[in-house]
Amino acid sequence: MKRELVWVAVIGVFFGLVIAFGVWRINSSLKGSRPDFPQETPGSQDQISEFKIAINSPEEGDVITTSPLSLTGITKALSWMVVSGEEGDYILQSDERGEFYQEVELVPGINQIKIFALDLKGNQNLEKVLVVYSSVFELKNTEDSQTENNATDEASVESKVSQKVAQASIRPKAYLGTVTDITNTTIQIKNIESQIEQISVADPDIDVVDIKGKNNKQVNLTDIAIGDFIVAMGYVNGNQVLDSQRILITDPFTENSISVNLARVKGETKTTLTVEDVGKNEESTLTSGKNVYIASYADGKIKSQTLSGIDTDNLTIYVMDTSGTPSLLRSIFDIGPSES
Repeated sequence: MKRELVWVAVIGVFFGLVIAFGVWRINSSLKGSRPDFPQETPGSQDQISEFKIAINSPEEGDVITTSPLSLTGITKALSWMVVSGEEGDYILQSDERGEFYQEVELVPGINQIKIFALDLKGNQNLEKVLVVYSSVFELKNTEDSQTENNATDEASVESKVSQKVAQASIRPKAYLGTVTDITNTTIQIKNIESQIEQISVADPDIDVVDIKGKNNKQVNLTDIAIGDFIVAMGYVNGNQVLDSQRILITDPFTENSISVNLARVKGETKTTLTVEDVGKNEESTLTSGKNVYIASYADGKIKSQTLSGIDTDNLTIYVMDTSGTPSLLRSIFDIGPSES
């Protein structure tokens, strides 16, 4: 009897070890396949700290009806950030959680906003979002029709609540690109990413405005021709067709090329700043002009600055428009003494 009990105990321990080993193997494979269980490898900390920028609002292609726009998102904590819009550049820092917020002035029509994040080693990342600003675009009324019958049962009430939530989430969108085909009810375009999109023009009350060059005149739908570059604003249906309410015939969209650089000041005069780009060991001479924005940033506050007021060895962030030749200086931000 004792021998049988011993064998039972031995067999129980054996199966316990087998089960424990199986559980360990399953957990190990799960951790290896899930992104929230990073493997500890040489250099993994550098990968974790790599810049990522996630824009919360606005979304790509949003139609915005008021300016300034509220830009929100998240990146690495306490990163230096530059937001470049059509109207100028902004300097800020993300907070301890990496969250950032900036109000951006818009111009009528197409606005591309570029968001740069930098660290003090000169590393940086870029994200961008394109929106269309129209102060005369009429937002869709999300209120229930007054002619609807009053809900008396619980199911109807829940249905109306769901409907309100869905309506509140509707965002007006813009499709922009070159017209490739036209029918009585539809315009087809090739967008700036060379993708085909469909725009419904069945509504006879669509506003059409020609703003090419110096034009700014109301025209008819029939004035839109194949080859025109248009910006159509409205709401996207379930088939990804834009039900348009307003269309602009405009000049083709051209993207500005913007560069942002972290540099240490080597010398300054009233009109020039000699700097050495961090991480590149390259010296540059920045020349101020009437359209160059110069400011200092400290403790979350921005103040107007002059070149001669920037101390040697201070760190600066400067913004260049490199779309043409020569490149044009847009902004210089003095962010204070270098830590080194």
